[in-house]
Amino acid sequence: MADLRSYPMIAVLAVVIAGLLLLDYFYPNALLYQTEYDQIDSLHTYTFVTRSQPCETKNCLRYEAEAMGVGRVLMYIQKDSTQETLQIGDTVVARTRIQRGKPIGNFDYGLYLRRQGIVGTAYVRKAQIRPLVVSERKANQHQPSLQKRLYNRLMESGLDKDELAITAALTLGYKEDLDPQIRQHFQASGAAHVLAVSGLHTGIIYLILMGILTLGKRVRPRYENQLGRLCIGMVVIGVMWMYAWITGMTPSVVRCVIMITLVEAGKILYRNTLTLNTIAAAAVLILLVRPLDLWSLSFQLSFSATAAIVVLASDLESVLQRKSWRDTSYGKVISWIVGMIIVSIAAQIGTLPITMYTFGQVSTYFLLTNIIILPIASLLVPFGMVSIALGGCGLGRIISYGTYGLAWAMNHAVAWIEQLPGSVAEVHIDGWMVGLLYAAIIAGWMAVHKSIWWLIGAGGALIGFGILFAG
Repeated sequence: MADLRSYPMIAVLAVVIAGLLLLDYFYPNALLYQTEYDQIDSLHTYTFVTRSQPCETKNCLRYEAEAMGVGRVLMYIQKDSTQETLQIGDTVVARTRIQRGKPIGNFDYGLYLRRQGIVGTAYVRKAQIRPLVVSERKANQHQPSLQKRLYNRLMESGLDKDELAITAALTLGYKEDLDPQIRQHFQASGAAHVLAVSGLHTGIIYLILMGILTLGKRVRPRYENQLGRLCIGMVVIGVMWMYAWITGMTPSVVRCVIMITLVEAGKILYRNTLTLNTIAAAAVLILLVRPLDLWSLSFQLSFSATAAIVVLASDLESVLQRKSWRDTSYGKVISWIVGMIIVSIAAQIGTLPITMYTFGQVSTYFLLTNIIILPIASLLVPFGMVSIALGGCGLGRIISYGTYGLAWAMNHAVAWIEQLPGSVAEVHIDGWMVGLLYAAIIAGWMAVHKSIWWLIGAGGALIGFGILFAG
């Protein structure tokens, strides 16, 4: 790997992160949305206007709503089979409390909400609603979003229930209909990242798009054909940003699309792009526009996983891959499986400290999960896209059988992995331990590539972690 001086954007990213952390420490309210409210935690009568479709939880339906005179809140309404499901723009008058979220382990839920501009949560029981007022919806108002319309096309293709919810989550980032039990299966098996539209899904879309534009790499603009490079690059950039918009502009997708944009711009300008530099540049651009994303779990996991893959994958490949495999009849398949294992290990190393700190648990079968789930996801995303494009026509319904089968297989695979003995290990660490683990990882990498003396630093960090963990 080249000297770090070849990656100036890493230094810029470090300065940006340090600046945001210092600003948050000395002037914490400077980066937070204005969510202060005098009557917080007190019983009061509020008027809520729903701003989202319902998301089903165990005993409630959750809506994002606007509380008149207060701001954005998450409103939980007790389930009632006799009550009409609210739509976007409906109004609820209820006597309840708007509360700050309470910390969950090391996770400060109230601060998390404030960083999204949400005042707090309001739980509304059926008896508290007085009365439920459903606004008059005009035909030309509150039209379904593009994401919702595409979801409806998936439904028209013949998908339903869990398979519809899983396919919509993977292709569109639409997770409102996901059953809580399915979420638990994916989280316990170490496959939660598959449900969240991320760089994996964006990369699959990018590869499909490039395959279409280049006719499976049979058509490529020559080096001197700048117009051809420009046309392909602009189409790719435009389509990828459209996909990011459809899926809600989540940090992981935005990160990947920014990276693709930089790579395509480099192709147009005939310049090589440094991968770590591109990752750092994407992070800087996101933080300059949305500085609060620094505290977003999606942002942290996305960039830590990607950076770990870039830095560690080549080292792991030199250890695990064997050139002799390529000469065998199944050499490509073996190399592909080993490649998935390499990427999974690298990503797990990069994200492990964050997941232990945030969730207090680790999936012990993450390698098995990725070997089974990633191939299915790689097929399910394009199948889902074709089902969306064709909708309820005859061919669309035929394709939906394949989409259904893949979604069914994924759902049952994660449920099976969750049921394996010892599938989840409970591990709780604090912020200092997170820093020590990352220090040990970085020092270990430096010992391999720079000087063996870095092992002293890695050992010291691990000893410090062990002392804190045991205490």
